[in-house]
Amino acid sequence: MSTILATGAIGLIGSRFAQLYHDDYTIDNIDILSGVDITQKESVAQFVSEHKASVMIHLAAFSDTTRANEQDGQQDGSCYQVNVIGTKNIAEVCRESGIHLIHISTDFVFDGANPPEGGYTEDSLPNPLDWYGKTKLMSEEVVKNAGVSHTIVRLSYPYRAAFPGKPDIIQKIRQGLEAGTLPPQFSDTLITPTFIDDIARGFAKLIETRPTGTFHFVGSDSLSPYALALQVAQAYGYDQSLVKEGSLTQYLSHSPRPYARHAVMSNHKASAVLGLDFATVSDGLIQIQKQQES
Repeated sequence: MSTILATGAIGLIGSRFAQLYHDDYTIDNIDILSGVDITQKESVAQFVSEHKASVMIHLAAFSDTTRANEQDGQQDGSCYQVNVIGTKNIAEVCRESGIHLIHISTDFVFDGANPPEGGYTEDSLPNPLDWYGKTKLMSEEVVKNAGVSHTIVRLSYPYRAAFPGKPDIIQKIRQGLEAGTLPPQFSDTLITPTFIDDIARGFAKLIETRPTGTFHFVGSDSLSPYALALQVAQAYGYDQSLVKEGSLTQYLSHSPRPYARHAVMSNHKASAVLGLDFATVSDGLIQIQKQQES
């Protein structure tokens, strides 16, 4: 059984990958809980020297967009330190150790203003609006320029059947419906939710093939949060009248937070080059319901 190093292996995505592939890989987690501060290169290098592997999945990131925006432009802030400096350290240690790096990025590198027909592709020009997205784009450039064997993977709104540590977008909607506290959902913006099991299968393919370049591991359809909430309500038997329609345009009129309006992503390259399949929202909901019932 081969060993895989992974930052953030106990998080929303990493822990599901570990569940699905525990018979195939030993996964050694790298984070503060395992005594590693990725913002300190020596800390990363020591761990890697003690845990031999040929592939690392770098999932760990500062992803609280609200807190990130409060640090806008601050290179000494935790968002920049984790996302940029931490990634630089990871990439350099991987290069020095001959490890293939699978670096995880985000749809937030795009501005959502005018996506091409079919969604943003790997060749679309990034233009992040907020500090989180900017630091993630910087981290992509760090990886590209580090001289390390690498694959960059951009994700979008990942969801799964269950994860107690951090509710994903589907869980948040269900919780709001159950409590009767679901806020109005925007109908004038688009997102691309992604079934995490598809992402995990993609990781396994990357470990096997180690391609160089960038791939979008994202769902096969994009829709508004309002349309998503209606689908979730229907799938779980809630009264759809509980889902109220909201307006991003109205929200932005009194909020300083930048917001990518149409985060429509294309998975065509990952499907064509790697042979991967990505669920639509309706198919993904069916899959997580089956898992929740088993």
